[in-house]
Amino acid sequence: MATPNSWGIPQEYEDLVAIVRDSGVWKGLDTKRQALDNRMDQILQMLGSCIWNIEDQFKAAVRARAPEAAWKPNLSLHVRRLWAQIYTAARFSSPEYRDRLVVELMLLHGADNMTCVGDDNRTIVASLANRVLWADMPFFAEDMIYFWNLEFAAMSRSQRRNLHYVLATAAGGNIVSDKLCAVGILVLREAFETPREMGTDDSVDDEDGEDGNRTIRDLTVLDLLGCAELWLLKARDPIMRLSANGFSDYPPEIGRLGPLAREAGVPDNGGLSQERLDFWRRRLWDVIRSRHPERDGRVPQERWPDSWDSWNP
Repeated sequence: MATPNSWGIPQEYEDLVAIVRDSGVWKGLDTKRQALDNRMDQILQMLGSCIWNIEDQFKAAVRARAPEAAWKPNLSLHVRRLWAQIYTAARFSSPEYRDRLVVELMLLHGADNMTCVGDDNRTIVASLANRVLWADMPFFAEDMIYFWNLEFAAMSRSQRRNLHYVLATAAGGNIVSDKLCAVGILVLREAFETPREMGTDDSVDDEDGEDGNRTIRDLTVLDLLGCAELWLLKARDPIMRLSANGFSDYPPEIGRLGPLAREAGVPDNGGLSQERLDFWRRRLWDVIRSRHPERDGRVPQERWPDSWDSWNP
């Protein structure tokens, strides 16, 4: 099965971003230090500067009547650097600062189309690979998938929860939710559709360390439970809507079922379905019931405030 056109990225864009990723620039070391020091004001100022720089580059190119091939790949590189900074900030920020990142994403998405009036009085809308800035948030979901797949085994539990709090809440706020829910599929497949040990409620010091030697096979259900629950709660509305419609516009490696879902007879439509959502819910109930018999497997429906979570002992 081929990758859907809606997920295709021109090769000239990919070649350019690959060079930056290989150099390590995308990791955002300054952003990591600022996030660990709780300097969210500085992070948001940096993100604002990146956004202004992107807009200035776009307007300069339009006014100079430069051919698209001369400026679009480079502009896409700056957009994807912005996403890398947001990923890093979300992963390493303290929980009390996560909502500020969500608000910034909502404000950026809400800015809608970035435009410029050319010398011929035509209004030009900024777009990259047929994705409009900022309404379509070009490459945001794709890059979050890339970063997650690259580093989720090495992350600590709190880093995973921080990242997916931001992403799942953004999806729940209708920020390119169709695409962003692809990240949720990956998380839910690893947590509920893949055979894993349950794991233990280790002390914070034991469970909260990064481990570059840890592999995907080393992860337990509890290592991923907090992330999975965030997607089922924070992104509940888009996941329910997409599941009811059998939405499957995802690359095969993202939408495919995990072994446990296949064994349970869940139909494989390459994406979201009501049967798959029901399977995830049953698995979550089973985990909660096994760890907290007094809750009788009940899963809360509240998303605000975050007063309850199943990973608490």
